[in-house]
Amino acid sequence: MKKIFLLLLGAVLFFCGAASAAFAATNPPPLLGEAAQNLSAELNRLDDGLGRAAKKLGKAGLTGPEAREALSALCSKFSYAVDCAAVDLQGTMVTLEPAPFRRFEGKNIAGQEQVKRILKTGQPVLSGVFRAVEGFPAIDAEYPVAKPDGKRLGSVSLLFKPEKLLGGVLDGLFAGTPVNIWVMDKQGMILYDVDKSQIGLNLFSDPLYRPYDSLLKLGRQIAGTSTGFGIYEFLGQSQRRTVRKKTHWRTVSLYGTDWRLVAVQVEHPDEKTKTGIVLPAVSLQQKLASRSAAPALVRSLSGGDEKTALKLFQDLYDSTPGLYSVQWMDEKGINRFGYPRENSLRDYNYAAGRRTDDRELIRILHAKTAGTYDLQLLEGRTGVLTFQPVFDGQRYLGMLYTIHLKN
Repeated sequence: MKKIFLLLLGAVLFFCGAASAAFAATNPPPLLGEAAQNLSAELNRLDDGLGRAAKKLGKAGLTGPEAREALSALCSKFSYAVDCAAVDLQGTMVTLEPAPFRRFEGKNIAGQEQVKRILKTGQPVLSGVFRAVEGFPAIDAEYPVAKPDGKRLGSVSLLFKPEKLLGGVLDGLFAGTPVNIWVMDKQGMILYDVDKSQIGLNLFSDPLYRPYDSLLKLGRQIAGTSTGFGIYEFLGQSQRRTVRKKTHWRTVSLYGTDWRLVAVQVEHPDEKTKTGIVLPAVSLQQKLASRSAAPALVRSLSGGDEKTALKLFQDLYDSTPGLYSVQWMDEKGINRFGYPRENSLRDYNYAAGRRTDDRELIRILHAKTAGTYDLQLLEGRTGVLTFQPVFDGQRYLGMLYTIHLKN
């Protein structure tokens, strides 16, 4: 009987774990979708720019003043472009812009993988990271060039550093949120990371990653599947301790080359024990009202004493089962900080109105009254926000608020 019970218990635990993972997999952070959408739009813009340049070169030819003008115009459209080249059917760069790169005219790049592909297929290509003849790791987008009658002339190339393109799209999007992002190709090359020191490393071969089996295993899964969810262990932002990280990923593609966008959130140690707990709204509101009037908290928020405020936030968090976070939005609509850091916004400007919900929270802020609001969090969960205004005498300091998860 005991054996049967243990087997049943194991089955239940397995089912719950699988259900939890499946649920998480269907609820990626909204920011991940926004990042994928923005990056797709930029890659489509790049495709359009290359196509227009190819059409001009098809009429003008690959050399001469009109060719230079077409290449210069192409490069000027994209801030991340290093140089733009017209490449003939022998794989020789016959015209380059801007001027500092003209010294590479006459260089043959027929041995490069992406050039081999476009010469063979006549279809646009996006390379992986390689060391360009210009002397640095780069990615090359190549588009076929043909005369109006269809006769092939060669291709037009735009060379760029991936971190410049990706940084232009992703920098700032995740700033101040509990979510970070990194981007890799299917070979494990890190194309972009908030930690700039990791850009250009290979997940599967660099010594930095070897001690982290769960990361390497998940990395293989990320490389092999277009979307998914997983958990791995790696160094935290301080680079001093190992933390658990929850991750969702999506894929953005151009010319058959895939990039994996990997959104990551550090998992707070007690998060699992606090998920799904239903809190009595009245007692929580009363607790918040009492804490918001405490002189120590008022002094710390009024005087910008973050260290003391966070200690008081932690006390409230630890003494209230079910809380996901305790946070403070100042009177200007800027979410200054919260506890735990892994579940909180940092200097996030609600007043910027990036999302419809942000504007609703500003309305609540301006109302200066206690209340609750259901919100899809930036990290992908659904939370109940409980608000309590904080005053220093007649001066309004903003909103102290808590979040507990509905799922």
